[in-house]
Amino acid sequence: MIELRPLGIAHPLVLGGIALAIAACAAFVAVERQSAAPMLPLSLFADRTFSAAVVFGGFANLTYYGMVFVLSLYLQRVLGHTPLQTGLAFLPLTGGFLLSNLASGPVVARFGSRGPMIAGALIDAAGFAALMFVGASTSTAALLLPFLLIPTGMGLAVPAMTTAILGTVAQERAGTASAVLNTARQAAGAIGVAAFGALAGHATGGSQTASIVAGVKWSAGISVALLICGALTARRVRNAAQLAAKGMAGQAPRA
Repeated sequence: MIELRPLGIAHPLVLGGIALAIAACAAFVAVERQSAAPMLPLSLFADRTFSAAVVFGGFANLTYYGMVFVLSLYLQRVLGHTPLQTGLAFLPLTGGFLLSNLASGPVVARFGSRGPMIAGALIDAAGFAALMFVGASTSTAALLLPFLLIPTGMGLAVPAMTTAILGTVAQERAGTASAVLNTARQAAGAIGVAAFGALAGHATGGSQTASIVAGVKWSAGISVALLICGALTARRVRNAAQLAAKGMAGQAPRA
């Protein structure tokens, strides 16, 4: 992903990396299917809530960590902030999680996981949409609104997503389910940094400033699209009452 932009899709390093990743993934799935005690029970993904929540988590991390990386370049190399000033500018972006996470618990308890996940993704998308209008002379104050909307949306959605994941599996598989979610989120975050960084880090005939500004806009637009997809994916998530009914049905005695 990192070398895709400078080297091109036809470069042996890029093609080889893609081929190796696909082969490794296929081999892993084949081994897990044949194993009597798989590290990752693939049957987990048969549940629509589990699969939807994992995909949702990937979208959330890819967009957030990818944009934080690009925005750090934007604040320092375009707006001319020092590393300390950049860190202070990020305070609303990170501090907003404290309030939204506190609010998420009661909201999920009342409305279930699906609604907060959808609402959170859309609020998050609105914050990224605002970043599509930044320019080389945008003031730091103008970033306050998106820097508040993004953590508000994520802070509302992520606890709901975790609740949905853990509500789909038996207690003995809770650790595995949590690990799958965390792995998907971390992998997606790494891909986001590489992909969005590639968009912002390589000028194509223009200045570094123009390249970074364009990278921020493209990354923000991609994030909006992914988060809308995440909101649509979250519609497949069952709420607590539905999960409980599913569990009772699964425990019903067979004739």
